Amino acid sequence: MALLDITLAGSPTTWGVDFADGPGNPPWQQVLDELVSSGLGALELGPVGYLPEDPTALRGALGERRLTAVGSFVFESLHDPGGREQVLAVARRACKAINAAGGRFLVIIDRPGRVRAATAGQSPYASRLAKSRWLKMMDITTEVAEMAASFDLIPTFHPHAGSYVEFADEIDRLLDDTEIPLCLDTGHLAYAGMAPGEALARYGSRLIHVHLKDVDPHVLNRARLEGIGFWHAISASVFCPLGTGAVDLADVARGLETAGYSGYATIEQDRVPGTGTPLADLRASIDLLQRAGLGGSRESASAPVDSNA
Repeated sequence: MALLDITLAGSPTTWGVDFADGPGNPPWQQVLDELVSSGLGALELGPVGYLPEDPTALRGALGERRLTAVGSFVFESLHDPGGREQVLAVARRACKAINAAGGRFLVIIDRPGRVRAATAGQSPYASRLAKSRWLKMMDITTEVAEMAASFDLIPTFHPHAGSYVEFADEIDRLLDDTEIPLCLDTGHLAYAGMAPGEALARYGSRLIHVHLKDVDPHVLNRARLEGIGFWHAISASVFCPLGTGAVDLADVARGLETAGYSGYATIEQDRVPGTGTPLADLRASIDLLQRAGLGGSRESASAPVDSNA
C-alpha cells in the first residue's frame, strides 16, 4: 500500500489533558516541548484555557517552537438542555483560540455523563435519548457548528465512548439530522464495538478529520464484564500506544484509503494526568504508524431513550 497523504499531529490529550483545570495537568510548556521532541510539527490545542488564550501569547508559544495548529475541541454536555449557554460560551472561546493560532477545525464532542459513561462500549445496555432530548442536542450542536463557520472554521463531530453519540445507530442518526461532517477516532470506534477500518470506509463521504487511538482489549473486556464506566476505564489504562492494542493499523490504513482521506490525523492516548510515559508512548505510536503506511508526513515544524441523563 502506498503511503497515504496524511499529516500526523499530536495533542495534549496524550498527557492526560482533557480539561484545562484538571488536577495534575503538566505545564503546557512541557507538553509543547515534548511534542516537538517527538518529531511532530502540528498539534490540536487541547481544551480551551490550557494553552494561553491571549492571541499574541498563543502565537508566540507555537511560533517559537515552529508548531502548526490543527484546531481544538468543545467537550461539553451537549445532551443537557440546560447547558446551552455554557456550551456556547466555551465554543466561542475555542473558536477565538483556533483563529488566533491559525487552525482549521473545531471538533464537537458530547461529554460523557453519569448515565452513559456507565455503559460505555455496551450498546445493548446503553439508553438512547428520547426524540425530544435528541432534537435539543442536535439544535445546540448545530448552533456550535454555525458559530465555527462564522469564524471561518470547519466544524466536525466526534462520536465518543460514553456519550450519547457513540454507537453506529447514533452516528447514523446524527448524519441524518445534521449536515456536520465527522471526526472519527479509531480508539473510540473500537471501544464502541466497531471495526475502525470498516467504519472509516463506511462514513468516508462525511469524514473530514481523524483521531488515531488504540485500546487495550484486556482492559476493555474487563471494563465491560465488571461494569467499569468510561472514566474508571481510563484510570485502568484502557487506552494504549498505537499498534499495541485492538486497533488493526493496516485495516485503518485500508479504510482511510477507501474513504479517499487526506489531511491531518491526530494521535491521542487518553490517560490520567501525571501517569505513564506520554513522550515515549507518542514516539512509539509514530514509529508504528509509519510502518503501517500512515503518516507519510509529520508536517515538519516549519510553519507558524433516557430523558433524565
